[in-house]
Amino acid sequence: MSVTFKDDIHQILKFVASCNGRFKDSKCDIRESPLGGLGVFAKTKIAKGESILTLNKSSIFSASNSSIANLLCDNGIDGMLALNIAFIYETTVFKNTSHWYQFLRTIRIRDDQGHLNLPPSFWNANAKQLLKGTSFDTLFDALTPEEEIIEGFEIAVDLARKWNDEFGLEMPKGFLDISEENHEKDYNLKLEKFISVAYTLSSRGFEIDAYHETALVPIADLFNHHVSNPDLKFVSLYDVCDKCGEPGMCKHLIAEEYLEAEDQDKNIPKAGGTEICVIDEDLINSLENDLQKECSKVTADTEDEDDGIENPDECVDLILKNDVAQDQEIFNSYGELSNVFLLARYGFTVPGNQYDIVHLGPEFMKVVKKEEKYQEKVKWWSQVGHGLFSAWYVQMRQEDEEDEGEAKSDDLPDDAGDEIEEESEEDEEEGNDGLESWLSQLYIDSRGEPSPSTWALANLLTLTAVQWELLFSKKATPHISDSIIDEQKLPFLAKKDNPHSKKLLSKLLKDKQLPRIKGDNSSHVTNATRSMYHNAQTLVQSEHNILERCLKRLS
Repeated sequence: MSVTFKDDIHQILKFVASCNGRFKDSKCDIRESPLGGLGVFAKTKIAKGESILTLNKSSIFSASNSSIANLLCDNGIDGMLALNIAFIYETTVFKNTSHWYQFLRTIRIRDDQGHLNLPPSFWNANAKQLLKGTSFDTLFDALTPEEEIIEGFEIAVDLARKWNDEFGLEMPKGFLDISEENHEKDYNLKLEKFISVAYTLSSRGFEIDAYHETALVPIADLFNHHVSNPDLKFVSLYDVCDKCGEPGMCKHLIAEEYLEAEDQDKNIPKAGGTEICVIDEDLINSLENDLQKECSKVTADTEDEDDGIENPDECVDLILKNDVAQDQEIFNSYGELSNVFLLARYGFTVPGNQYDIVHLGPEFMKVVKKEEKYQEKVKWWSQVGHGLFSAWYVQMRQEDEEDEGEAKSDDLPDDAGDEIEEESEEDEEEGNDGLESWLSQLYIDSRGEPSPSTWALANLLTLTAVQWELLFSKKATPHISDSIIDEQKLPFLAKKDNPHSKKLLSKLLKDKQLPRIKGDNSSHVTNATRSMYHNAQTLVQSEHNILERCLKRLS
């Protein structure tokens, strides 16, 4: 979803043209989307494989090519924090002297009614209540304000003061110039603006390469997201020099090669026991010749082009991977993301999102706390069983795929095995002693199917005392190692036809408390509030639908 006004489109297109960028405006139209905000539509039929947008990397905006790039680098600031600070300086201090100002000024941190764009973690208490009990809250704790962004704001303020004192660099007015007279109020107001910048840029950033890292790309950020069938792929050569951004050989690589050769020569013992540093002139000359050839190639390629586009390795492209029909909206993909991630990072949700889940961790823990008979089993599961089951399940899945010609098992979600495999690796790294890893795997997927770990724990909890003793208790066979016993019995935990487990799961689902949200379209409600209600309603409704599907499966 774009935070760009319709009146800004002309300025964006003008900026791209001034940078020798190539946008198929003869075939594409930027206009209001039924999804909200702006979108890009096909004026005519466009064939798969055609490039919609090509931009020189010099026209994108990143911390690495900003006006304060050297200052950020000298102070060890990188990533999104560097991009946020660079954006603030570029739009408040450098303004018209900035190469990117014509584009950056179209990136709005407020809606058309002047309200800041804020993530749910910084919504007011009433708005946060809309998402209580959802996976947004219980699994990701995404309603809690992130300490990282508050720390980032304080770093930015300290740097602004430092640069002002040392270099006389103007402080960004309205953002980092906190008044000492009314410190607390001014701090909170400007913290919210900084958070809005961070949220807005997070929703528009593209991963470019090792030099630019995450950057803002004009026009590319106007394409809306499609969950299952995006039309575009974003193309950018990632492996470039992280110091200058050059593809192929550059002076930094020459220097590194030379230093490596020098280090090797230092380790060669010379006559008389003296180590002499030998400069390999042939090596240096060879590397310089390679660099000259690369530069000549780039120059020749550039001369062959008649549209101002440079070496393709120094460009970013949006290329169609589907045919699109006339008047069809052209979609990009932000990744295979659930509504939780879409709302937390991009500020929108998608009805019927196939990547949504319902987290059941709190419901399991409530049952365990009430029933003493479950506690020994959960202790075993958290300390031993979960790690063994995850490793066994991944192995079983791999064997099934090999036997069935790489076909995925019907009882697994498309990414369930991957999640279990990643989870198993995390457990090994963490010593399998944390609750979060096993609790996070207790969920229902968008099809209404309990995750493998959910079935396993339900089967474990519903064992009778006798079954528990025979299958998993140490008391049954104290002379045999736990791992041998457990691995032999693990297939029992993967069963999906246990009526007792189904009954327990059905109870958990019915006990799951999710808010019922009614949208408020009355005239006195602001667009910002209406958007909060809409996104919360979409996310909650998705979880309600998942619960209903699961209950039907269990019955």
